[in-house]
Amino acid sequence: MPRFVPLGRTWLLALLVSAVYVLAQLTAGTSWTLFPDSYRYARASEQYLGADRNEAHRAALSAFCTSRAKEVVRSERLDPSAGEAGPGAAGAASRAVCLARWSHAPDITTGDSRYQSIFSSRPGYPLLAAPFVGALGVLDGMRTLGLLLAVGGSLAVCGLLRGAGLSPTAAVAGQITFLASPLGRWSLQALSEGLVTVCVLGAVWGGVLMARDRRAAGAALFIGSLAVCTVTRYSTALVLAALIAVAMLVSWLLRRSRAEPALAGVATGCAAAVAAVMKLLGLPSSEVTLQDTFTHHFRAPEVPDPWARLVDLDLKYWSHWIGEQAAMPFFLAATVLALWVLLRRGGVLGPLACAVTLTGALQIAAHPLVQEADRLGVLMWIPVILGLPLITEAVRDFRSLPFDRTVRVPAPTVEPYRANTTEP
Repeated sequence: MPRFVPLGRTWLLALLVSAVYVLAQLTAGTSWTLFPDSYRYARASEQYLGADRNEAHRAALSAFCTSRAKEVVRSERLDPSAGEAGPGAAGAASRAVCLARWSHAPDITTGDSRYQSIFSSRPGYPLLAAPFVGALGVLDGMRTLGLLLAVGGSLAVCGLLRGAGLSPTAAVAGQITFLASPLGRWSLQALSEGLVTVCVLGAVWGGVLMARDRRAAGAALFIGSLAVCTVTRYSTALVLAALIAVAMLVSWLLRRSRAEPALAGVATGCAAAVAAVMKLLGLPSSEVTLQDTFTHHFRAPEVPDPWARLVDLDLKYWSHWIGEQAAMPFFLAATVLALWVLLRRGGVLGPLACAVTLTGALQIAAHPLVQEADRLGVLMWIPVILGLPLITEAVRDFRSLPFDRTVRVPAPTVEPYRANTTEP
């Protein structure tokens, strides 16, 4: 029987890890910045707070240019050939150029309505950011939200693993792995990845609870997580729900567990609901995002064969990806090992982790761009943060087995000498 450990001790240790992480980010973190998508989210947040489009544009642009100027300053400090004027002057010049370039433009990328519709149909993250932006301003508000989402995602990992029956040590190991992986880095940024990651972890947690006979609570968490994911990035919610349904059906065919048909049914219903919402609201389809990719944000004429071009680009990208993994196979090796352990020992966590991994891979396949692959495919790290703690749990269980594993070689048996007294 597993030893009982008070739940409070687990969360106390998890909160201590979170506090150390936040302190490290506030004192030494320099990787946080605003991206072009961050500008659009900040502008939407300002509009939700009551600003008109021009006021929101100016506030978001000012924050974006300030953030980029700080990046220039950090780069100049590390450049041995920088001029005598110092990095401060380069940063001020960069900010001035940025403001002059975009002050009278409708957007820092393009004002095309098709491009703008991609962001206006995903209000989840800017709605969540609005209170922080209103209270602290764009830069401090969005950075505070990033810290909360990164910490929230790590605590969700801890709770998920405890809900799956793992020990407090393994659960906190999963939390630390999350914060040290690209999942922690991208959750920290002023992008929707942090909120989407929390939603995905919530859906997995809900699936675990359903499998452990807490069906009402698990279904509520699963549906609620996918609902928030839908208003944040509906394509991810649709793909994830559909893949979870398929994974649960395959798992049921192989193992015949009672929990898997119920979870498959809930996931199928969620996928159908997301597809219906997309159809009824006329949300931008994959055709629009493909044209965005191949026309460089609609600056060029639309291409007649986006799907054929996508297949060709995917072949080139995944060939490049395999070459990268061959040169430095840490991620691939860790993922394969983690999935093997999850499928062998993780129960429902195994098929759920497979569904999440495929979701991340399909997000890259839909936009196979090298410069964006790390961000778009960040969900592919989920099996690692769930599987490595399971490995530590397996090692701990093996070491606690009640037998002595010392190998003893038995001494050879020697027959006593007897004289031959038989007469010839």
